[in-house]
Amino acid sequence: MKNINNIIGILGLALMFSACQKKDEYKKFTEHGEVVYPAKIDSLRILSGNGRVKVSGALNPDPKVVRFRVFWNSKLDSVEVSVKRTGGVDSVNYVIANLEEGPLSFEVRTYDSEGHVSVPMNVVGNVYGERYRSALNNRAILSTEFNTQGEAKLKFQDISAASGTVGMQIRYKHMDNSIHDTVVVAQLRDQVVTLPKFKSNPIEYRIINKPDPLSIDKFYSNYETLSLKGEISAIYLKNNMVPFKRSAYDNNRWGDLADWVTNSAMKNHNGMGGYASDNDGIINIEAGWGSSAITNGKIYQTITLPPGRYSFTSELSDNNYDGNPPAYIVAAAGVGIPNVTDLGTALGSTAVKNNRFEFELKQTTVVSLGMVLSFNTDHYMKIRSLRLYAL
Repeated sequence: MKNINNIIGILGLALMFSACQKKDEYKKFTEHGEVVYPAKIDSLRILSGNGRVKVSGALNPDPKVVRFRVFWNSKLDSVEVSVKRTGGVDSVNYVIANLEEGPLSFEVRTYDSEGHVSVPMNVVGNVYGERYRSALNNRAILSTEFNTQGEAKLKFQDISAASGTVGMQIRYKHMDNSIHDTVVVAQLRDQVVTLPKFKSNPIEYRIINKPDPLSIDKFYSNYETLSLKGEISAIYLKNNMVPFKRSAYDNNRWGDLADWVTNSAMKNHNGMGGYASDNDGIINIEAGWGSSAITNGKIYQTITLPPGRYSFTSELSDNNYDGNPPAYIVAAAGVGIPNVTDLGTALGSTAVKNNRFEFELKQTTVVSLGMVLSFNTDHYMKIRSLRLYAL
């Protein structure tokens, strides 16, 4: 028992000696006062950007903090930034440029006027660049339509917030022949964009992306060239459906169509033809019943179309016209349309009973669209509409 007590006593003395040694060692490091750590940057964030990042945060009212330093690339690179104090909470906003694309780890320390250094603050930031930009995919346009005001309406594919798309930039030809460049804010669902006074295809568009909501830069995808599809009658044709308007009238039934060229062969009702007041105004071609036969009677409009594929259609009013003899809807290059026997020279044509035909233009072309027919007596045909579509 006596030996045990002696051992315990020796161990106690050793512990006391060790504690005294540690206290003396601590005094060596604190002999000039307590260790001082300057205030850190509050709410420190590294905001992503295009080949750069922004250091963001706030400094409390401690006036001693006069600068901070940011280290990256395993401390091989760094930048020191002076801080101008105002006596209150000061914002920290500093952009570091010329960084390589990819994730980077940053260490941030503050310094006071006496040379004290804060404890390190470590944060990861992302640098984006050409790899990110080149991987962006355009947002799909699901459908297009054109209204009577000459507006093109584009329906865009739904997207998720994770896509980062914040907008779309669209360039198109305006009715005044200028190129309109418009930017619209992206909606995630059911987005329809209207292009006022749209003149002609094609359009160019691209998306605008932010890699994350707080990114300091936006990224633009490559422009995509697109020809809008849909009915373009309202843009190129005038007076093309019931109720048709007239430019001349016999105050009884017959007249001339406004905005259409009508040749003399078609005007077989005392110098008028092509228009009748039936159905509040309709294309009505009639031979016989007191009027003469029609040989190569023509009605057409001349417009300028950009390159693309098109369809021209007709809509009969009733079934009384049996298609014999045939009447033809026609698209021809230049001013005017060919005779019935020369339809092989046209861009495209078909019998009215077939309703539609397609044609293609390789370059911007002056085109005449309309109809040509030869009717013996006692034949008539009513047309409710003539329409043009971009395919």
